[in-house]
Amino acid sequence: MFDAFFELSRYILILVFGIVVSADFLDIKFNKKNIGILGIYFFVSILAQGTIYLKLDENIVTALYPIIVHVPLLLLFVCLYKKKIFPSMLAIMTAYLCCQIANWFSNLIVFIDESGWKEDAMYSVALIITALLVRKYVAKPFSGILAKQDKALLSFAIIPVFYYVFDYLSTVYTEQLYEGNVVAVEFPPLLLAVCYIVFCAVYFRQYEEAQEIETKNRLILIRQQQAQKDIETMHHNEKKLALMRHDMRHFLNNIYQYLENDEVENARKHIEKIVESIDKTTNKRYCQNETINYIISFYENTMESRDIDFSCKIVIPNELRINDVDMTSILSNGLENALRETSTLDKGNRKIELYMAEKSGKLLVSIENTYGRKPVIVDGNPISAQKGHGLGTQSIRYTAEKLNGNCHFSVTDDRFIMQVIL
Repeated sequence: MFDAFFELSRYILILVFGIVVSADFLDIKFNKKNIGILGIYFFVSILAQGTIYLKLDENIVTALYPIIVHVPLLLLFVCLYKKKIFPSMLAIMTAYLCCQIANWFSNLIVFIDESGWKEDAMYSVALIITALLVRKYVAKPFSGILAKQDKALLSFAIIPVFYYVFDYLSTVYTEQLYEGNVVAVEFPPLLLAVCYIVFCAVYFRQYEEAQEIETKNRLILIRQQQAQKDIETMHHNEKKLALMRHDMRHFLNNIYQYLENDEVENARKHIEKIVESIDKTTNKRYCQNETINYIISFYENTMESRDIDFSCKIVIPNELRINDVDMTSILSNGLENALRETSTLDKGNRKIELYMAEKSGKLLVSIENTYGRKPVIVDGNPISAQKGHGLGTQSIRYTAEKLNGNCHFSVTDDRFIMQVIL
């Protein structure tokens, strides 16, 4: 009787655990309506299991558990709560995986003492503790993961899916694992190795995509802000040109008077002032490549506001072999790092020099800047003690290596130098 009570409690808790944790993973709120729906599912499931248990056998209930419990729960999430199939399946299988924690502690009791009720009691206690911890610390972040696209979930699905299949094949439908079958025993380490390798590959691919999206967004932002600046400059120049046209008669009359009086030097200076005024109404261009113009203009505005002495020399063709996204990643990160370092210096010591040239099919990007605290170079990479810093140089190196180029960072007595050859 005592053993039967703990055994029944164990099966009830397993079902409650699976329903509650799976719902948490899918961000289903436990309001009055949902508690009622999930409660009805619980009682229907218990009734189905009890009927099969009384008419057939406990082993049959265990063997049919995926069909009589997991599949209906999956259909409930998909049909009633309008959740997607793959995240719903992953939520259920992950909840099943979490039960392994309680399973291990119950097996520990069996190893120490073979008494049946103690095994079930330990399983129940461990399952309750696991549920509390999972709901408090795991459910919310995991529900955020499941909200992603199915493609992004592949790396997270490997372990729960393979564990689910392996556990049923090796412990429920057969006893290969308990019998010490070498193939079954060695499969978990194999699974762990494969999952780690696949996870690394998928994660790296997702990292690449995230980097590309971030750089594209930065390029869009630069272009938007530069376009707004160009519009404002155009309106400002239109006003200046209108005034110049209005004053042109006076300018010409002054020049005429200078020439009449043989004051050639004064006439020349007056003409130079007019030319200088006209030059100020034209948009500054650094090269014929529009993307590079946008990037440099974007950062030069900040340099001017911070009194940074900026100079650049660019000798490149209109079209580059490198796409705009990769060029933005290298140039914007390089200039941003230079801005951050020079801004800590006193005025007059803030200097940034940019040099770009293409020769023999190779593009050189060189940025030199003064610094306050001397950067530390370890294994060719600048090391920053400040949190969040150093990511720009990592992105530059990553992009350069992706394009089969070279990236070099160096430090002199007063300059930090970044050179990229692509």
